[in-house]
This record gives sequence, C-alpha cells and structure tokens, in this order.
Amino acid sequence: MNQPTQHAEIVILGAGIVGLACAWHLHQQGYEITVMDPELPGTGASSGNAGLLANFAIEPLAHPQLWREMPHLLLSPHSPFHLRWRHLPGLSPWLWRFLRATNRRRAEHATRILSELLAPSVNDWATIFDDLEDNGALLQRRGSLCFYRSEQGWRAAQRDAAARKRFGVRQEHLDARALAALEPALEGLARGGILFPEACHVSDPLTLAQRLAERLQSRGVRLVRAKAKGLASHRGGVGIDTDRGSWQADKVVVAAGAWSQPLAQDAGDRIPLISERGYHLEYPAAKELVSRPCSPGEYAFYLTPMQDRLRIAGTVELGHNDDPINPRRLDYIRRHAESLFGSLGEPSHTWLGLRPSLPDSLPVIGPASSLPGVSYAFGHGHLGLTLAATTGRLLATSINGKAPEWLTGCGAGRFR
Repeated sequence: MNQPTQHAEIVILGAGIVGLACAWHLHQQGYEITVMDPELPGTGASSGNAGLLANFAIEPLAHPQLWREMPHLLLSPHSPFHLRWRHLPGLSPWLWRFLRATNRRRAEHATRILSELLAPSVNDWATIFDDLEDNGALLQRRGSLCFYRSEQGWRAAQRDAAARKRFGVRQEHLDARALAALEPALEGLARGGILFPEACHVSDPLTLAQRLAERLQSRGVRLVRAKAKGLASHRGGVGIDTDRGSWQADKVVVAAGAWSQPLAQDAGDRIPLISERGYHLEYPAAKELVSRPCSPGEYAFYLTPMQDRLRIAGTVELGHNDDPINPRRLDYIRRHAESLFGSLGEPSHTWLGLRPSLPDSLPVIGPASSLPGVSYAFGHGHLGLTLAATTGRLLATSINGKAPEWLTGCGAGRFR
C-alpha cells in the first residue's frame, strides 16, 4: 500500500551544520521547519573539520599565483594536494572551470564576495551561541595563527596579508620571538607568522551540531531520517521523493553538502560540484600542545585544541565520493606534524570527510533557476562551519525577498 503524502511548510534537505543553521534562522522568522537527512545531525563533514571560524579566509583557492605553485602541488611528496589520476576524466570539467577562475579578474570578484560573506560570520555565530547558552564552553575566542618555516613561505604570506588588508581583515605580523611567546611549542620552528585575533574555534564541532539540533527540536522543528531522491513541481509546491515516502512542501532548501548536485539538477541547475576529500587525525596525549588553531603554512593543515584531544585536519584530495580512505593522506599529516613537534603519541581517531566544493570557491545561496520554491545553501568548500550561520541568515532573507544585491554573486545562474 502506498504511504500518504506528508506535508510541510519548509523542508531543509541536509542536517549538517549549514542545514541546521538555515533551520535556526527560518524558524526565527516564524516558519514551520522540517529537516530531512538519512544520517544523524552533524555526522558528515560537519563533524570532522578543523573547528575553525576562519573569518579571514577571503582568498579563493583559484588564484593567479596557482600556476607557479602547480608543479609542486602535483609532483612533490610534500604537497598538501593529491589527485587520484584514475578519476581525471570525470574531474576534468570541474578542473577546467577551476583553472579558468585563476585569472585576476575572476579571483578579485571571488575575493570581494568572500569578504562580504566572511565579515559578519563570527557575529552571526555569536547570535546562535548566545541562544544555545554556550557560556564559552564550545566557542573559543583565542584567534588563529599561521606560521611559516621557509623564507619563501614567509614572503608569500606577507603578499597575501597585503591583499587581506585591502578588505579590512585584522591581522598581526609576528616575528619568531613573538610566535614563541604566544605558543611556546613553536619556538625555533618558524621565521614568522600571522595572528588573526578575531578568528575563533569550536572545541567540538559534532557537539555543536547536536546541541543545535536538540534546541531546534525543543522548539518544534521536525528532524526526519530519510533520503531525498528527487524534486519536482507538485500542486503549487515542491514534491519530494524520498526512500520513506513522498512529501510536499511549500518551499525546499537544498543543503545536502556533497550530495546536493542531483537535487539541484532536478530544480533546473547543473552545478559543477565535486567533493574535496579532507582528513584528520586526533591525539589525546597532545591536547595541550597549542592553545589556538595553528597552521604550518607550507603544509596546509591545522592543529586545533579540542575537548580532550588535539585534532590535526586538512589536505586536499580529489577523487570519488565512494573511494576508500587513503592512508597516504593520513601519513602526510602524521609525518609533517611529527617533523615539527616530535612524537604526539598514538592517534585515537582517523577520519575522512567530503567538502562540497565549487570551482570559484563561492557557495550557492539563493533560489533555483527553474523550480519555484526551491533554494540552495551548499558548496562552501573549506568554509562550511565558518559560513553556516551567515548562510542561514542570508538564505532566510532571500526566501523573504530581501537578499542584498551582492548575493547574486552566489547565485546558481553563474554556471549557465
């Protein structure tokens, strides 16, 4: 017997941190919200990130200097980037768009949009943390630090700092002595570094997602364990085909992270979304090594102090969503961390997650092109946690017809 169609005012597809933040803002606007996901809230990429609110990260990954860096990225055993070459045919259309985005005009456009998104990101999160009555348990306001071992890396960092200065990003240049005073574990390791004093970190991203989900449920938001398989126009609203029956909603928000592309295609948009495979290792014995997120700039990972452990997260691998974990990527993190700090003990946890990434480093936020009632909130790449609260606020303003003009730079139509 066919199950009866279930009804909802707004259905958010995805219970990651972006979907939950969208649910929080839309509920604040008075909407009836249902969040749908086949997994428990926050258990995907939202759980394993570096925990950093990187409000300073205004540079797109596709930047004009990339051409000079490409031989090292592709060929060096010390590269933070890895391409699974057997997937190159399938990745080629995305890579072509990515390389086209490295020209100066497009990179400058992306930087301007990212600066608009990132400037309010910490304050937007503070509003949600206040509602969660966090009192400093999860949100840590200690800044973030990037340090550089080589003279070449330090010079490049200062060029990047000059670009950030144009957009008002607060940053402090530190010499080797100042670095060691701030983080004693870095003594003798770096020529210099940059402190981002307004950055914050979350001491447990999964706990944050779980607490936000619990708060939403306590206020009447429904969380449904189901997988959305397709979208279509239906009786003046949006029909949702799921593995647990059919739904009809007045509006749908696609916030399904790395699994958003086929749903967007049903809504009339061919979004060039791929997954950047990110990794982490966790070390309980090194939990007090550093007091804030610290990144060795040449290695492109972060060491973040979390509840009862140190998490080392980062690197980029392009492959397929279903590929198994790559032990060489974990070894890259372990080997370079130990080259800096010596033995960190045995890792208690290893992790692989999928970052939903677009070639211009900008997310998709706003309405679908062809299916009325559908909106998007996905494709945040490395900035999903950072931009979740801001995305939720902007998504709510978009649904209410009050989005700022600059947000069209994050529209789905840019890929036509």
